[in-house]
Amino acid sequence: MTTELFERGYNADYYVKNLRNYRSLVKKWMDEAGADPTDVKLVQERAADRPQPVRATVSTEDWCGDSALNLPILNDLFTKAGIELRIFRGSEISDLKELYEGEGVDHIPVVSLWDGDGNEIGRWVEAPQAIQPQKDAWKAARPRFMELYAKRDSDPKAAGEFAKLYREFLETMADWYRSGMWKETTGEIVELFS
Repeated sequence: MTTELFERGYNADYYVKNLRNYRSLVKKWMDEAGADPTDVKLVQERAADRPQPVRATVSTEDWCGDSALNLPILNDLFTKAGIELRIFRGSEISDLKELYEGEGVDHIPVVSLWDGDGNEIGRWVEAPQAIQPQKDAWKAARPRFMELYAKRDSDPKAAGEFAKLYREFLETMADWYRSGMWKETTGEIVELFS
């Protein structure tokens, strides 16, 4: 990660202000998310042992629900730990997207921590591991969700139904994050420094 590439990313305030999808939800979650002080301290301590400055990047797209739900806690964690964060839309600045895809990463968001020499310290993808069973159960209870997903690009009615159901899914996931999944996210970020 070069300084020049890092500076091409958006800071969180600018990114959220210019979101094309879920802006009101993400703003609300930015106000609600609070990183665990122990995780903040661990990130600070572990980052201090690396060449400075340690930085963080998020490669994503505005339509990504996992990004919408995790960006608030990631921003709070990195801000409190003194780690500068930049957000990249892969459709606009493809450098990181191409790097990750070349290494077989096909989900977003992708969070990378970089040391001051530009070396990647660690990488975190999509969502905390603990949330997957809840997501799978929610979708299994609503088989129409995946049916609509498959049709949404070619069928405007399916696209509208899917959008409503997806918003319900996001609101449900927000409840999961408030009740422990944000802590799971920050705990997994701490482990990237191990």
